[in-house]
Amino acid sequence: MDWSKLAGKRVFIETFGCTANIGDEMRMRAILKERGCELVKHERDADVLIVNTCIVTKRTELNVLKRLRELKRFQDESNGKKRIIVAGCMPAALPELVREVLGDSAEMLTPSELGDELSLDFSGVIGIVPIAQGCVCRCKYCIVKLARGNLRSFNAEKIREAVASLLRRGAKEIRITAQDCSAYGWDFNASSVRLPQLLRMLTSLRGDFRIRVGMMNPFTMLPLLDDILDAFTSEKVFKFFHVPVQSGSDKVLRDMNRCYKVADFVEIVDKIRSMFEYCTISTDFIIGYPTETWEDFLASLRLLERVRAEKVNITRFSPRPGTDAAKLKDMLEREKKRRSRIFSEAYRRIAYEQNKALEGRIFEVLVTERGKKGGVVARDPAYRTVILKDEIPLGSFCDVRVREARSTYLLGEVLATGE
Repeated sequence: MDWSKLAGKRVFIETFGCTANIGDEMRMRAILKERGCELVKHERDADVLIVNTCIVTKRTELNVLKRLRELKRFQDESNGKKRIIVAGCMPAALPELVREVLGDSAEMLTPSELGDELSLDFSGVIGIVPIAQGCVCRCKYCIVKLARGNLRSFNAEKIREAVASLLRRGAKEIRITAQDCSAYGWDFNASSVRLPQLLRMLTSLRGDFRIRVGMMNPFTMLPLLDDILDAFTSEKVFKFFHVPVQSGSDKVLRDMNRCYKVADFVEIVDKIRSMFEYCTISTDFIIGYPTETWEDFLASLRLLERVRAEKVNITRFSPRPGTDAAKLKDMLEREKKRRSRIFSEAYRRIAYEQNKALEGRIFEVLVTERGKKGGVVARDPAYRTVILKDEIPLGSFCDVRVREARSTYLLGEVLATGE
């Protein structure tokens, strides 16, 4: 894409999807600002409309297409004066859907076209830094592989400088993101930087800040587990471990081509919990994979009860075009919903019990966002969400007591405020 043709334009960007997509938006914003563009908050004020898309599930895909149709009508009403650019995973994996809505001349921008540029534009105190693109696996249900491709790790020194730049501009929470963070550096030679070394490079930077590490696949995490956990001992790293297991059945994991066993995941969780008394285990389960039997589903339930993850992302399987799993006979939707409901109820109970046990405890938290209904949102050392009614400056560190638990967050009261 020729960014110079956007020079001086007013640009509106809207992003769907994961943290990696938000990081891509921050990269786009920096590129646009370097070319003298004005970033506006509403499409009516823009010359150019950029939609940064996600297609990980059918529901998300439908939401993106609905939005594109709305913007196409908006473009038609302006007699074509507003330019629409579709970025992200949809133009990379499903460009035909973009053309169906916007026509054969639709403008598209794939993730790979952003290159290795890590200049970032951000506001507030949260900065997002991509460390890699793509992954080393080929899970049979995943369309993101088609969109993002094979692993391409970004240069460690460029990542370090990107983080340092964010810190100089006031960032306090740094989210490093990739499709698989623990695969970082697999595409380099054996003597090069891997995730543990990268984390040590970043935590050596001056300043009082915290790093949240993104998703780590059990397959790529296990060989480096001890070294990764050692890097997490820094007080600058949230004790937050997003390790998606997807199923509690080894048979289903084989069918998914996940390249690890349930026992591997349990070993990872047990080592984390033995090393960090206070931490958050975050994991993902896909419910209703085409080959999942009732016994397989019960195995996932047993695994949930066994590891008692503090955060669980539950997704009903939806076939994605171009994937191997799309060729399988899909489970009836009502059965997927039934299993998902059972699983969600078990998770909510566990999450509430985990949080309830924290009532009365005192933690230092980092204030990161304004609350939607007043007050602020903060993060404790394990990246749990703590809601405070006080109006405290973003970026502040506070000592708080947990006053009350909810299943998805904690309510806290401020005891003292740091810098």
